[in-house]
Amino acid sequence: MTPLPPPTPPRLDVALTIRRTLQAYARDFAAVLLAGIMLVVLPAVLARSIPAAGDWTTLVITARAVCAMLYVALVSWGVVARYSGRALPPRAFLREGLARATPGLQVALLAGAAIVAGLTVQLFARHGTLAGWALDALLLAAGLWAACVVMPVVPAAVAERLSPMQAFRRAAALTEGNRNRILVLALLALFTLAPTTILAITAGNPWLLAGVELLAWSLAATLPAVIYTVLRGAQSPDYQ
Repeated sequence: MTPLPPPTPPRLDVALTIRRTLQAYARDFAAVLLAGIMLVVLPAVLARSIPAAGDWTTLVITARAVCAMLYVALVSWGVVARYSGRALPPRAFLREGLARATPGLQVALLAGAAIVAGLTVQLFARHGTLAGWALDALLLAAGLWAACVVMPVVPAAVAERLSPMQAFRRAAALTEGNRNRILVLALLALFTLAPTTILAITAGNPWLLAGVELLAWSLAATLPAVIYTVLRGAQSPDYQ
């Protein structure tokens, strides 16, 4: 008897994902903004007001990164709750998000460490040479591929209370067969952020720069959470 082929993974609905991301911004705007001011904007402004001084600078950068990753985990839970049929008012959004954030924060810190490792390797590239260009291209391609494979890793960890390794495996299983569509969404997000980022850098205003950081981190929290809910709903029809 010929074994049946494995089932084809459900397709990620790109239009639905974009629509739900915009809806999440609009419907949870107050909570997303308030958490962002506390965990992204204020740390960014404070960090830029402190003179650079050796080890202190490293400590400040680390603290900012932890705050931003906590923000991603917190918002991820709120978005997942909304598309699980539990839209949360701002106070519950923040309270439950903080209570559920630990697994997502652990995963985000591990992913951040991998990014830092990649950037460290990139420092050794011989810029302006063929070898340097090849290393930069390889790191960029590897980074995009990895992001597409594990895009929903933080919301998976938060929603299902997974350990980091379990969360990475779960994310890879969810994205199987849809990584090209996730790449399209990731590139759309990057192109959306590019003009405001260039404007903020050109202006040099610390509050404007912090606002752009808030936009970037809120997108980094909301889009993967929506992708998680859409893929989980497509693979489990009883999940809303």
